[in-house]
Amino acid sequence: MSRKPQVNFRIKPEGKDGFSNIVLDFAYQKRRLRYEFGQSVKPNDWNDNKQRVKNKLTTTNDGKFALNDMLDNLETACLRAYSEALKDGIPDPIILKRTLDLLIDKNHNKASDPNKPTLFTLAQRFIKGEIKFKGKDKSKETLDNYAAVAKHLLEYQEYSKSRVDFDTIDLDFFYSYVNYLKNIRNLKVNTVAKDIAIIKVFMGEAVDLEYTDNMKFKHKKFSYNEEDTEHVYLTEDELAKLYALKIANKKLDEVRDLFIFGAWVGLRFSDFSNIKPENIIQIDGDYFIKTITQKTKELVIIPCNPVILEIFEKYTDRPNKLPKTISNQKFNDYIKDVCKLAEFTEVGRISARPKDILADLVSSHTARRSFATNYYLQGFPTIDLMKITGHRTERSFLKYIRVSKLDTAKRLSEHIKANWSKKLFVLGS
Repeated sequence: MSRKPQVNFRIKPEGKDGFSNIVLDFAYQKRRLRYEFGQSVKPNDWNDNKQRVKNKLTTTNDGKFALNDMLDNLETACLRAYSEALKDGIPDPIILKRTLDLLIDKNHNKASDPNKPTLFTLAQRFIKGEIKFKGKDKSKETLDNYAAVAKHLLEYQEYSKSRVDFDTIDLDFFYSYVNYLKNIRNLKVNTVAKDIAIIKVFMGEAVDLEYTDNMKFKHKKFSYNEEDTEHVYLTEDELAKLYALKIANKKLDEVRDLFIFGAWVGLRFSDFSNIKPENIIQIDGDYFIKTITQKTKELVIIPCNPVILEIFEKYTDRPNKLPKTISNQKFNDYIKDVCKLAEFTEVGRISARPKDILADLVSSHTARRSFATNYYLQGFPTIDLMKITGHRTERSFLKYIRVSKLDTAKRLSEHIKANWSKKLFVLGS
């Protein structure tokens, strides 16, 4: 007995843009229909077993329909067309294709041009990295942020039962959307601010591409300010104590070494945890780290101090002379355990979490902040530090470093002592 014909959905190999086209595959009585209908998905978002997108909120490229609903409708239409055509003999695949074409045209031509760009189709171009700034590729972090905002907009559209597109982005949308993010989704202030900023980027590009003439997103009230969040850094004495700590646990020992390495090179975790042998160079007898940063795509060259050279020596059997890389999340968990072993129990380091001990405030990013802040406090030129940290403006750099009020008071105290000693010398001479 022959098996009943079944519709399957498969994805093609991943394209250069990171997306795979979805294909309807229908085999029946020694014939086969392979039908592409202009929809694509990231391979990691596809469930091979269920043959559907993992996130049910994912929409078609034009943002009008849930993608899984479209797949359901195509499957139903294909099987129905096959059953009806079977009355007149085994149907040719072209007959079934015409039925599916009619379904696609019907759904995508409702009161609009199916090829007309929408906010969601434009967002997809951003997410795929197609739209660049001055020809430069965006970082993976930035592309992920675009995807997060598109997801939030889709969820808001579902929640509010209101259409989101170029012509609906106005102050009324702004107030409603911010309320949704804050009070329904319970997102943090800086996440909301990032969403609004990216929506304005989408809309600005839409205006440049002449997709819309809606300029209401330019209104002075259409903005949301970030909070000046507090983060800790470790002093050089604290870094020295951490480095000298004897750790029996091999995993924690390697995490400590990688953190110390990051605190003396000033790179982001994504960069310092992925240093390769070719990034370690020797010039005139001295060793340097030479790499292109993942986020800003800038070349940086950083001298290796004695501590870094000791770490290289400790891991000389490793190809990159460094501990094995682990995920950022695991690293953040383990480095807190390391700092507890070092008895970093000071409380009140930041006002936002006054009862938290220092160890619980340390993360992978603390290493980079420690580098920038410690060298800044030593009077190292800001413009030179910025070449390593990648900050483009002094204002953004000064917001980044973690100089506490006590640090400032100590620096002022040292300044006063130095200047008054000179004045007293002059007065007494």
